[in-house]
Amino acid sequence: MFSEFLQRVSRLIAKRPGLIVSVTAVFLIISAISASNVEFAGMDYKDFFPPGDKVYTQNTLYEKNFGVEESAFIFIKGEDVVKRDVYEYMLELEENLEKLDDVKSVISPASIVKELNNGTLPTDESVLRALSETYASSLIPKDSMAIMTIQLSTSDSDRIAQEIERIVEFVPRPSGITAETTGTPMLSYQIREATQESLRTTTTLSIILMISILFITFSGAVRRKITAFIPLLISISSALILIGYVPLAGIKISTTISATFPILIGLAIEYAAQIQSRYEEERREGKDRDEAVVLSVTRTGIAVVMAMLTTIIGFLSMAVPRIPGLAWFGILMSLGLLIAYILSITFLPAILKIIDKDEEINVTEGREKKRTGILERVLEAVSGLTASNPRKILAIALVLIILGAYASTEIKLETDTKKYAPQDLPAMIRFKELERVVGGQYVFTVVLSLDEINPITLKEMDELANYIVEKEDLVYKYDSLSGVVKQFLGRLPESDVELHYILSKMPEDQLNRYISGNQMTIYFYTDADTHDKRVDLWKNIEEDIKFFGWHEGFYVTGNSVVMAHLGEVMIGSQRFMTGIAYVLIVILLFTVYRSFTRALTPLVAITTVIGATNLFMYIFGIKQTMVSIALNSIILGLGIDFSIHITERYYEERERFSPRDCVRRTIERTGKAIVTSGLTMAGGFAATSLSSFPVLSEFGILALIAILFSLFSSLTVVPAFLMISEVLRGKWSKMSSFATPS
Repeated sequence: MFSEFLQRVSRLIAKRPGLIVSVTAVFLIISAISASNVEFAGMDYKDFFPPGDKVYTQNTLYEKNFGVEESAFIFIKGEDVVKRDVYEYMLELEENLEKLDDVKSVISPASIVKELNNGTLPTDESVLRALSETYASSLIPKDSMAIMTIQLSTSDSDRIAQEIERIVEFVPRPSGITAETTGTPMLSYQIREATQESLRTTTTLSIILMISILFITFSGAVRRKITAFIPLLISISSALILIGYVPLAGIKISTTISATFPILIGLAIEYAAQIQSRYEEERREGKDRDEAVVLSVTRTGIAVVMAMLTTIIGFLSMAVPRIPGLAWFGILMSLGLLIAYILSITFLPAILKIIDKDEEINVTEGREKKRTGILERVLEAVSGLTASNPRKILAIALVLIILGAYASTEIKLETDTKKYAPQDLPAMIRFKELERVVGGQYVFTVVLSLDEINPITLKEMDELANYIVEKEDLVYKYDSLSGVVKQFLGRLPESDVELHYILSKMPEDQLNRYISGNQMTIYFYTDADTHDKRVDLWKNIEEDIKFFGWHEGFYVTGNSVVMAHLGEVMIGSQRFMTGIAYVLIVILLFTVYRSFTRALTPLVAITTVIGATNLFMYIFGIKQTMVSIALNSIILGLGIDFSIHITERYYEERERFSPRDCVRRTIERTGKAIVTSGLTMAGGFAATSLSSFPVLSEFGILALIAILFSLFSSLTVVPAFLMISEVLRGKWSKMSSFATPS
């Protein structure tokens, strides 16, 4: 049925190539106009959790109840910042910043000292220094640096970051003083800017790599070298149509999604290369243009559509865990590949017919010319090696699968999304400086439920906090209402009247940090700077609270808990995606082929590749990230393409030749298009590996290695498995015939 559809399509293309090209050109123009409206987004933890996730929901609830908002910071630096003129500068900055609609409050050493000194700065600098050291020491980590904290009530990071930068630049500074900004808005803004720059860079590099790879590998497979670049035209057109769709769907390009376009340029070439390679082969055999178009689309079309469907299954499996960032990446890649397939069976053959001259071809000369390239000689060597050593190849594959399965359990996780972004961003460098001077930002927040807040519950909470600090080596201090009260009173209050009096004197913003209704918080500052440490400490704090005997409800939350839980989500999602991809691909292949051998053959090679990739990550200490967990699904979806093409050609050749000759002919004839598409795929990921984002760079390297493994595995493991399975089926048939009574 599908073959008949392809025949009708191919005949239409052969008859009206100009119409096909014109319609495609209209789509490309519309897409180019739409692409100008693309918007970019930063990185957010909400993109990494499925809707309704309990731990992430708890953190969101905590932030809402306790008024946790985005913060920006200004570093005031100089030889000595504890000076009256510097404090006056900070107050002027504060006055200008508070005029911004989205600024809730600004706290600085100057504002604290001013409030304590009856609304004015002390004229005596010794008094100013004494007040600063006593009440604002946390904002003056050293004499050469003061910190201003800005509490915000907006999610428009771009605008507020630019407005704060403008004010810092506008307000005159004392001589020798510098002001630097950092914080969530600045990071988000700079990450968005870096995402745009990374997309431009990686897409450009992808195109350059594609040109180089096509020139080296595919120019020998076509009669006119200039036509070797037609597959690149198809892939760029596919990416353009996809990027034109993005704003129409209301999607913003995040860091993860930005990898779609350079990768698509590399992947989309495969379909075009396969069809064009077959077109050239048919022309060399003496077919005219119309017949070559029909044969290339119909004969290669089935294998290509199977490869496309398995690839789409791999990418769509990313949507199964319902993680927004991965889901959109998988959906957009699938849509892009579908567009590439449609263009490959329509736009490509139409172009080929238009530019091809219907001249008489010397078939003998064409065959001789076809066998002179370096790639052909390499494929001959690989085919000979594979045909002669199928058992050894399968033994090596089995070893890689076993070692890879073990390695997968030992790979570390990276769940701190700040490390996903470029580390040389100005805001990132200053954020790291903030962590160095005020301590690490790995804070665990315990939210305690209380019947009422009184001196007894305050004392119990203080005892609990001290118990955890003493017990857990990674916890170096805590911050709670009891600590603030002791700072004001010198001790814990002994009566309700005393407690309520102190609470009435505390600033509302400060009080809201610790109390919300009948809930109170304790903030534990820790050195849990790795995923494993955060997971262990999270569980230990929960057990400590239970062992202490806290009689009310509680939960542990905060960014450190979110990061720890993200690891659980990553591992579970990776297993789920991989399992779903395996099952769906087996079902698809068995439905089409009605043969377990043909359904399982590609999966043997891909399982070998997954094992080899896990082993590579383990040996080189590459951590698993929120992007790399999708690698198994991508390997299953992409690498299986090569195996399907090899399997299809093997059975086609098997009708006329022995298994050994089949292997040689399959690798030598189909190998060129597979190597070309494999290397162009690798080129797309290689471009991603040059991204300024570490998370994308490592993903690109891993995907590059995986594609190369997949390419080699399809040329060795797949033919070896096909040969051995034939031998085993033959032996089984003989045994069955002997066992059957006459």
